[in-house]
Amino acid sequence: MIRKSRQLRLSQAEALVKLYQEKGSSKTKQYHFILDMIHRLQFRDITSGQKRYLDSLIEQGAPEPKNQERVAEIEAAMAVDGMQHRGEPLESFASKLRNGWELSPNQEKFLKVMLAESVKIREHGKFVPTPKMIVDLTNAAAICKTKNSYYWQHRPGTAKAYDKVNHWLVWTQQKEVRKELLELTGREGSEPVDEPHIDEWVCNKLLEACKKPLGELKKPKHLPGELRHFRGGPQIALVVGAPTLQRGEVVYPVIVDGEQLLTYQLTKRRSRKMQ
Repeated sequence: MIRKSRQLRLSQAEALVKLYQEKGSSKTKQYHFILDMIHRLQFRDITSGQKRYLDSLIEQGAPEPKNQERVAEIEAAMAVDGMQHRGEPLESFASKLRNGWELSPNQEKFLKVMLAESVKIREHGKFVPTPKMIVDLTNAAAICKTKNSYYWQHRPGTAKAYDKVNHWLVWTQQKEVRKELLELTGREGSEPVDEPHIDEWVCNKLLEACKKPLGELKKPKHLPGELRHFRGGPQIALVVGAPTLQRGEVVYPVIVDGEQLLTYQLTKRRSRKMQ
């Protein structure tokens, strides 16, 4: 191996980095290795193994770009607003293609799905829940919040949907708080984070899981002014308002023996135990 001074190896590495950038190879592992070696060489010498590998890269020069059209297609998909959640796998596939490697059949299939998703978003815009859907999602999240671990262990798809929807709802609420703070004080408050990804599938999945209670909120079983039997005792309950959610249950405001309370223990027929 030709002996080089630290300064000579540093200058050669810096020149190589520029070549990588010119040829569009700045997202390869080799490029990042060279950057790391430049940083180290600026302060101290590097190990023998690092010298051998760096010198081999210097001798090879910057690689010629491979699969340029496919890489450009992937990079265009990554640039679409709404595809942030696919950034990691897309970049991984682009890196493999830049290095001249082939994707496995499963990776090719997944890439096709992601590219089709980017086309759909580009043509129709990214999915954003309507105000009406946000109300339903907020109620659904409140219902799911009360579920125990046994419930989630048997519903992994719903658990994933709940996590994504709840994350997005929290971000939306924080956004509104920052907006109000800006209007009141002229300050935005804490630094906003990137919007979490949300799609139509996870929204529909969560709404379907909470279909029954959400449906009852929209179409109540018991209407204001109606008399119902109270399951908590032999009393008659007078419904006095629309249903709401309390600890994940649909409850109705009622008057029982002159006392107003919220309950889900209403029935149109008297329990046999009370007869």
